[in-house]
Amino acid sequence: MKTGVLAVTAKRNRRSTASDLSRQLSSATGTTVSRQTVYRRLGHIGLYARMPVRCVPLTATHCRLQLTCSREHALWTSKQWSCVMFADESRFSLQSDSRRTLIWSAPGTRYHQ
Repeated sequence: MKTGVLAVTAKRNRRSTASDLSRQLSSATGTTVSRQTVYRRLGHIGLYARMPVRCVPLTATHCRLQLTCSREHALWTSKQWSCVMFADESRFSLQSDSRRTLIWSAPGTRYHQ
C-alpha cells in the first residue's frame, strides 16, 4: 500500500527528489522511510530518476538541408574529411553533484511530453 502512495506522489510531482518523497510519505503514513528505500521501491515499479529531455522536432526545412548537405559531401575522400572538426557537446562534471533536476520516469518514456 505504501508503494502505491509513493508511486502516485512521484507521478504527480515528477520533479520531487527522493528526500522530498520520503518526507511526504512519512507525513502521510507516519512511517519513516529512507531516501535509498524510496529509490529502490520506485525502481521496483519501473520509475527511475532521469534527466528531463527536450526533443527538438525536425521541420521540413531541417530535413531538406540535411539531405542537401549529405548529397554534397557523399563523395568526399578521407583527406577531405580529415580537415573537418566534429564538436561533441556532451556535458560532464568533475564534481559528484551536477546540480541538475531529475524527474521520475519509466523506461521508454524519455521523449514523451
